[in-house]
Amino acid sequence: MKKILCAFIASASLMLAGAAHAGPVGFEDVATGGDFTSLSDLNPYAGLNWSSDWYAGDNSIGGYANAAHSGNNFAVNGFGSDAMSVSSATGFNFAGAWFATPAGGGDKAAWINISGYDALNQLIGSTGNIAIGDTYQWVAAGFSNVAMLTITRDTGWYAMDDFTVTDAVSVPVPATPLLLGIGLIAMRLGRRLNRRG
Repeated sequence: MKKILCAFIASASLMLAGAAHAGPVGFEDVATGGDFTSLSDLNPYAGLNWSSDWYAGDNSIGGYANAAHSGNNFAVNGFGSDAMSVSSATGFNFAGAWFATPAGGGDKAAWINISGYDALNQLIGSTGNIAIGDTYQWVAAGFSNVAMLTITRDTGWYAMDDFTVTDAVSVPVPATPLLLGIGLIAMRLGRRLNRRG
């Protein structure tokens, strides 16, 4: 019985640790060193899984001086991928993100489209094609209980910043009282087992 309770507490703790980061993801804590860094190598980054062609960069990279909406860092679609994804094992609410095209790039995206899918891979909603340019623009989504987002574009490059997750929906809130309650139950069962033994 003790082993089962310990396993349950450990799995609950891991589930809570894997929750998506609530608030804007600005990529500021990614070490870029003046070059692009793969976000998929950091998975889960900010509690989310980033597909293989997402990269973080900073505005010192040639042609990307305008690419950060806030701070110095941003995310960029890498190496010609038509569809990028962001996913999570726990559902999250996605408010939107800021998008722009790199000022110095020759091949720029003209539009992006964000689609949200639930855990059964059913479409929650889509922003439709939103025109983007050299100046940052907020693209609102307002999708709830998202398991995966896809971001598609016509062709070329775009930068994204302040990817905003409003909260994680599958994680019990508040989590601390839940874990304390489980701990109290485990202590009571442990006392009963000690009395019998």
